Amino acid sequence: MGGIKTNKGSYILLIDIKKDFTVNLHHKEIKINKGLYAYIGSAMKNLYQRVGRHMTFKEKAYQKHWHIDGILENNENKIIFVAMLPSDKRLEEDISKEFAERFQFIKGFGASDLTVKSNLYLVDNIDYFFEIIKSFIL
Repeated sequence: MGGIKTNKGSYILLIDIKKDFTVNLHHKEIKINKGLYAYIGSAMKNLYQRVGRHMTFKEKAYQKHWHIDGILENNENKIIFVAMLPSDKRLEEDISKEFAERFQFIKGFGASDLTVKSNLYLVDNIDYFFEIIKSFIL
């Protein structure tokens, strides 16, 4: 058994947002209502370190760099599930397109280098959430 030999790929974070709040993103504010959200990201180098950074993000420990940092700096918001998809291929846009077909998205959140309108989705059906992930794993 060779195991995973790459430290790059895409990831999906399931985040529990406990109450409505506004996130400030580079000259714009986006209102996010409480609920479960899926964030799709990629790291074409250092995948495990990127996800680890997200898991341990604290406002004073890291400088905000990605849109997701605006959510994670609020200590009430918790990552409750992570799917890492190690791959030499960047799957972020394909994954995000699948989420866009099933879930409401937060326009303009992430995805600034992609054709999709967002990388943040309100998960109102957990079965669909896992169905999408499963389709990229198998």
